[in-house]
Amino acid sequence: MGSDREERESIVSSLEKQLSEWVLRRHGKVFRLALILAIILLVFLTSLRFTIGGLKEWVQVDPAAILNISIQLFTIMNPISTIPTFLIYTGKLKEDERRKITSTTTMIVIVLLLTFTLFGPLILNALEVSVTNFRFGGGILLLILAIDMLGGMSRSKTIDVRQAAVVPLATPLLVGPGTMTTLIVLANTYAIVNVLVGGLIASIGVYLTLRFAPLLVSAIGNNGVQAVSRIMAVILAAIASQMIHLALLEWGIAKT
Repeated sequence: MGSDREERESIVSSLEKQLSEWVLRRHGKVFRLALILAIILLVFLTSLRFTIGGLKEWVQVDPAAILNISIQLFTIMNPISTIPTFLIYTGKLKEDERRKITSTTTMIVIVLLLTFTLFGPLILNALEVSVTNFRFGGGILLLILAIDMLGGMSRSKTIDVRQAAVVPLATPLLVGPGTMTTLIVLANTYAIVNVLVGGLIASIGVYLTLRFAPLLVSAIGNNGVQAVSRIMAVILAAIASQMIHLALLEWGIAKT
């Protein structure tokens, strides 16, 4: 009996191992196909929205607003703070494998940014939540995240390295609740085209930060990375306080 049980367990273990290896081989192709389909769908829905919104969605390009939006999003995503986590998961990988994870993470970030920029306002309408209420709640949330970052607490959980490009790197470390909240508020404050361009610029910054993470760590050291992350946390706290103040102004509680 014991021998038969051990044999069955060995067969099951062998089948699980073969299935795992098959999934891993197919995972990359399936994931890339799903990502391409998601991007195509987003492009279609974006075109539909711009068609309904008219040309004014295209012509309201404001370089100052784009710069402001890209800085806000880059600061909130704070890719510099994710460098230690990124290196933990990719430190033992080859250069081409690390580059693939970086590219995948960036693509997921872009898809998430586009999704919440284009359809964040629809989510608010479905929930019957006003922009002012969302701005106030989002400001408090960002302030909590800033305090969390200043305290040196990690927002990540341990997870399989094979899934690191999606979780925790793309979300929740880069595009977490704070980023989603900010995108919805920005989409109701600025012209959509400015938010989209600003999001793409911030995504490029994320890619460059992760791509050259080893060089950055070797140049400024771990203490330098932590120091820059703390500075971004202070900037994030300032953005959060501004959101809260604007909400109080719209309610008539605060004065200019």
